[in-house]
Amino acid sequence: MTKKLLKTLFTTFIISTVLNIAITCIYYSATQKNSGYDYKTMLQMIASGAFLLNIILLLMVLPVLFFSLPHIRSSMPMRILLYFAGPVVFLITASLMHLGPINKLFYLETGLIFMLIHSILYFRSIKKIV
Repeated sequence: MTKKLLKTLFTTFIISTVLNIAITCIYYSATQKNSGYDYKTMLQMIASGAFLLNIILLLMVLPVLFFSLPHIRSSMPMRILLYFAGPVVFLITASLMHLGPINKLFYLETGLIFMLIHSILYFRSIKKIV
């Protein structure tokens, strides 16, 4: 049980990190087309920022590992709370923080992508886990 949950969390982390880097790079290249910024430097900054934010999100969803306990696994409200509370709190915090518009967009994009991938893998694996 715990191995399946860890595999799902690791898969969520990898897919959301790669997707986040790709979408942010596309957004950056579209908005900064003629500005003369060094794309190699920005790619490193985007990749490291996406990686670190996805690590934070991964740590926020670690309570999912409590699914191995039968009384938690059988309770639907508890499953939803454990699975989605971390990304929701991250999105609320990111929207309330005093960040610049580009940074706020990057944080919200990271949270939404992680939550989307996490939701897809949750609904795919819930039939196997429960």
